[in-house]
Amino acid sequence: MIGFEGDIATQYSLIMGPDTWRAVDKPRLAKVIASCKQINPDVHVFIHSDGDIGEIMPDLIEIGFDVIDPIQPECMDPIKIKKLYGDKITLHRCGSLQKTLPFGTPEDCRKEAITYIIQCGQNGGLVLGASNTIGYDVPVENIVAWYKAVLNFIL
Repeated sequence: MIGFEGDIATQYSLIMGPDTWRAVDKPRLAKVIASCKQINPDVHVFIHSDGDIGEIMPDLIEIGFDVIDPIQPECMDPIKIKKLYGDKITLHRCGSLQKTLPFGTPEDCRKEAITYIIQCGQNGGLVLGASNTIGYDVPVENIVAWYKAVLNFIL
């Protein structure tokens, strides 16, 4: 797996306009991804960007990204993204670190994890986890509830 890191969006929009991104970043990324896939056609390529990258999601898929990390639920609905693009990409990490995990109850965390498994995990294409680094503000009970929900669902 090859990854490209660097936030290109805020929670509200791309940092640069989509036309600028398409003119500046898209051709460069397309060339690098094509070179990687020419060397190894089975390589998976991910992009990491917090924020709302929904406006260029079709472009990201077009140039060869296989994994989107994360699907930040405060600005992009993981269930909607899965319905629109789920057969083309893998969603990597979508647990809410601004609402559910830090401020919800263990039951809220359990329900969120199971909802994402059911709604986004059909036919693969989901790597479930918190949408970013879990901070000190997240109660341990919530982390355990999330983990147990995933573990129990799988088993």
